Amino acid sequence: MKHILPLLIVASVWSSCSQDPTEVYYEDDRNYYDLPSCMRHQVDALTKMGKHVRKKLTKDGQSQVVEKGDVNWQEELELFMESDINRPAWRGSFKTDTVHLDQMLVITYKTDNAEIPVKNVVVTLDKQNKQCLRLTIDRQTDNFLYSSLQKLFFTPGEGYTVKGQLKVLFLFESEYAVESTFIDG
Repeated sequence: MKHILPLLIVASVWSSCSQDPTEVYYEDDRNYYDLPSCMRHQVDALTKMGKHVRKKLTKDGQSQVVEKGDVNWQEELELFMESDINRPAWRGSFKTDTVHLDQMLVITYKTDNAEIPVKNVVVTLDKQNKQCLRLTIDRQTDNFLYSSLQKLFFTPGEGYTVKGQLKVLFLFESEYAVESTFIDG
């Protein structure tokens, strides 16, 4: 009996360490669409398919096209994952509006809270299988040093776009866009 107790303690500690920290953090209490889970699914799918990415990078009117083969999809889609609105401190801060169309469900989450950088999330789902068809996210940060405005668009299996403006007080203003297309490897 005295040998079993230490084994149970070790097993308990080991199993709690193997849990995804975000799952422990949220304790399965997600009030809004589970964006990180959706994006993890996309990361897995893109990795399994061996997809590459073609990007058109534009900064202040100057563009270039880049193709990348060895893509770390976790890093590539990090900005979308960081836009998760299910943080406990943000609970109840978003107004939800749902539109039922023939074959789609469009859910909009919106906040006016100045402390929250994610201002608007629109999730378009297939009504039958609840698969994400499109994500649109608006992010905005304003403080005494800089202001940043980003619009993110993600279409599973096709690509994503990030458009933004950055203004740094007394230094510079810049507009940029990243238009990415998923291509076969």
